[in-house]
Amino acid sequence: MKVLDPQAALLTTPEVHQFLSSNPPRPKQQKIGTYKPVDLNNYNVVRDDFQHYVTTTVPYISAISNPEAFIQSIVPKLRRLGLTKTEALMLINLGVGTQRSGSQQLNSGAAAPSVNGDGMAHDEDMAEEEPEQDDRQLLSLVIEELDERFPGDEGSAKIDNILQVMKDSYNTARTINGVAHPSNGTSKT
Repeated sequence: MKVLDPQAALLTTPEVHQFLSSNPPRPKQQKIGTYKPVDLNNYNVVRDDFQHYVTTTVPYISAISNPEAFIQSIVPKLRRLGLTKTEALMLINLGVGTQRSGSQQLNSGAAAPSVNGDGMAHDEDMAEEEPEQDDRQLLSLVIEELDERFPGDEGSAKIDNILQVMKDSYNTARTINGVAHPSNGTSKT
């Protein structure tokens, strides 16, 4: 990963995870002469907080061993569907298209599973539709002027294509990396 223009560079969460994983924390420096050693406490706190974020909120990114290739393959596909590069990177960071289990959503502070008026949980068909509905809601938050840019049935078809590209890309990345993934895509073998 080489940053050509640091003022215009955007890094995705998988790229940051790869960088921090491949670059262990520096050891604490000893005082040399009159120079004060660099205080690495804040640096270590940031690393720890990011690792906690990865393990609890976005565990799917650990399945992407080569984020550069992943991003280079997915961003052009999303650009052809009418998204900006920034919107594509935000979708990657949010994990749009990844499957989320109910336990992961509950652990991350999401609401409890929905129940119908009788107090019974929805059947499995409804449960399978909820992640896609969540992804559609994320799209409306990430993509500026979603309704104006993707109106009507044709727009709905493009939104479906965007979600499918995201799902296929994550599944391809997991398959290429030889990662066995359960329904939420959180564990490596």
